[in-house]
Amino acid sequence: MDFTPNDEQQAVVDLAEQIFSDVLAPELQTERLRAVEVDGDWFDRDLWRTLGEAGLLGIALSEDVGGAGLDALALALLLRSQGGHVAPLPLLPSSVAALVIDQHGTDEQRRRLLGGVATGTTVLTVAVQELLDDRLDTPSCAFTGGRISGRKVVVEHLSVADHLLVTATTTDGPRLVLIDASAAGISAETGPSTRFQPLSDVTFHEVPGELVGGPGAVTALLDHLRLGICATQLGVTERALALTAEYTSTRQQFGRPIATFQAVSQRLADQFVNVGGIRLATLSAAWRLANGHDATEDLLVAKWWASERATDVANATQHVHGGMGVATDYPLHRYTLWNKHLTTSLGAGNQTLRRLGDLLAG
Repeated sequence: MDFTPNDEQQAVVDLAEQIFSDVLAPELQTERLRAVEVDGDWFDRDLWRTLGEAGLLGIALSEDVGGAGLDALALALLLRSQGGHVAPLPLLPSSVAALVIDQHGTDEQRRRLLGGVATGTTVLTVAVQELLDDRLDTPSCAFTGGRISGRKVVVEHLSVADHLLVTATTTDGPRLVLIDASAAGISAETGPSTRFQPLSDVTFHEVPGELVGGPGAVTALLDHLRLGICATQLGVTERALALTAEYTSTRQQFGRPIATFQAVSQRLADQFVNVGGIRLATLSAAWRLANGHDATEDLLVAKWWASERATDVANATQHVHGGMGVATDYPLHRYTLWNKHLTTSLGAGNQTLRRLGDLLAG
């Protein structure tokens, strides 16, 4: 397979890189990101507005709702750029929720929500994880009589979301439920993740909602979320390795760059292979998903790489940097924190292997 982006996809990459690089240039990144991280919402609104004006927030949405009509691979490339610049935005949950609504929602739901997502005036998030239970496709949250009750954890961007797309069990099996974030009956406790992002533990008590799509919509949501996590992690690990290559080429010890030391070069060569594996597995899964093929197995393989091998990348890049790697005025520490957050999102390596084993056994 050739995963070289086509002209439209390359245009997305080029535009995204231009915007992220202008806003989060090295001389601006530390100060700007630190200001956003201490803000309660972990949301760079100016950057979000810029992405909306550039048409990037709707690249994977249909043209009749204001999108660009591209596919999941284009969205993955956009998320890869976000990860490469560690930009604090609700891009992953909002874009994936919108894509699933576009594919599985009613015409009324699509018209009501997706135009605002494409322009950046509407933010969506998802709630799929439950406490001490990684069986994401068999939720314990219940939807009966048009109302949902239950508990979800690790909900991102709750404070800025207009709607939530929630997995729940119904008499017809697992389904997706759309909830207004301002509805009565929602309570939440919030704490920071490793990358300083607020994550919410949310309880729903008889909250009104509406179904989105049929049983297949749950699989579509989980598949696209895994792809989004892997694509973001790809950008994170690529940039972390590039920073390390630059640092070891200029940092001198015993009169020569430490990159020339065999121990350093061999360890970074291993990480080059690891990042290449994340890239190959992610883009392969994205291609299958974008072209209508069953990609669940491929996505679980990609998620394992984006968990286990990404952890190796984080450990090696930190180690080679020495004390500089943990300095808060140097960018690497932020990539390591993002790496840790993404590694465990929707389950870390062991949970992913268990899910893959169940899938193969079935």
